[in-house]
Amino acid sequence: MWLNLLASNVLHMATGNPPTGTERRARERINVAIELKLEAPAQRLMMVSRTVDLSSHGAFVRTNRELPIGTAVQVAFRRGSDRNPLSLEGEVVRSGTADGGLVSGIAIRFKDLTELDEAILNELIDRARA
Repeated sequence: MWLNLLASNVLHMATGNPPTGTERRARERINVAIELKLEAPAQRLMMVSRTVDLSSHGAFVRTNRELPIGTAVQVAFRRGSDRNPLSLEGEVVRSGTADGGLVSGIAIRFKDLTELDEAILNELIDRARA
């Protein structure tokens, strides 16, 4: 049993993919497509994309461009024409696929969120699901 667990963890470290059946997210992610602007200055990347899923602590974002784990990113969500965008700092925690391998992208964990940031993210999720 320990050898299987060790092998699973070694595979996770090598591929960046968690072992099957292991869920490491602190918050449930909801499948919603919300437009965002993504910047990764160290990788000279600036693009507009959409989320595949989103929670109050992270997102999976569509992109064909893989970014190294740990890459610092800036994410900005539009909130309507009469509101400032919600701008969040984050870091890439995984590059790969979602939706059973159908969608390429990166998983981002948001950093240094305030209660207001979380409330606005939850509002964006609720509006997108309605």
